[in-house]
Amino acid sequence: MNRQNFAGFSPTLFQFFRDLAANNNKVWFDEHRQTYQAQVLEVMKAFVTDFAPIMQMLNDDFETEPRVGRTISRINNDIRFHKNRPTYRPFMYVSFPRRHTKWSSEALLYVGIYSHGVGVGFYPGGYRKLRKAPLQENIRQNPRLFQRYLKERQIAEKYFELTDGESTEVQKWPLPKTARRWVNLESFSVGEYFKADEVIRMKRKFLDRAQAILLDVYPLWLFAMSENVKDDFALYEENVELLARPLTRSA
Repeated sequence: MNRQNFAGFSPTLFQFFRDLAANNNKVWFDEHRQTYQAQVLEVMKAFVTDFAPIMQMLNDDFETEPRVGRTISRINNDIRFHKNRPTYRPFMYVSFPRRHTKWSSEALLYVGIYSHGVGVGFYPGGYRKLRKAPLQENIRQNPRLFQRYLKERQIAEKYFELTDGESTEVQKWPLPKTARRWVNLESFSVGEYFKADEVIRMKRKFLDRAQAILLDVYPLWLFAMSENVKDDFALYEENVELLARPLTRSA
C-alpha cells in the first residue's frame, strides 16, 4: 500500500477540531470518525513520515515511526480516573521521544496542532508547574556555551516563549537574550506559533518551516537531556547546516 505524502494541514483538519470542541461526545465523534481518520490522523502520520529523516539524522535515538501513543498523541482522554475530563481532546501533538522512554515526563521537540493554529518548538517535559532542572542546571554550568548558542542561532530574535494553546490561542512572550536570565526561567516552551490560515497557505512548505525551527531549538533539548552537552553541541554545530537543506527539495 502506497503511503500518503504530506501535502499540508487542510481547512478540514482545523474545522474538525473546532467542531469536536463544540460536540465533545462519542456519538458525534463516531459519526465523524471517517473525517478524523482521513483528514486528521492520516495527515499527521504523513507529516511524521516525511519529517523522520531529519529527526533520525539529528539524533538516532529519537523515535520516528508514525505511531499513535508515541510520535502522535491520542485524541481520546483517559477518563477512567478523571471523570470530569471531556471524552476527546480537540487538539493533537506530534513529538519525537527517545526510544524506550516515557515520553510524558521528558523534554520533547513537538508540533502542536490546535483548532486555531500550530505551534512548533521545544517543551521541557513533565507535569510539574515549576521545572528548573536539568535544563537550567546545564545552562548554569555552561553559560558561555549557551550564550554562544543564543547568539549564533538568534533564538531571542526569532522565537518566543509559548504558553496556552489547548483551550485558547497560543500566547507569545519575548525570550531573554542572556544565559543568566534563562537560568531563572520556570517551565516554558520555546518556538513559533502560526495561525491556521498561515499554515493552510504553506501547504507542504510547512515541512521546511518546522524543520528550520526544530533545528534551531534542538540544542535546548540537548541542554535538558544530554549527559555530555559540550560534545553533543559540538556535533550539532558540525552537522546543522547539512541538515538544513529543505525537506521539500529532498528526493
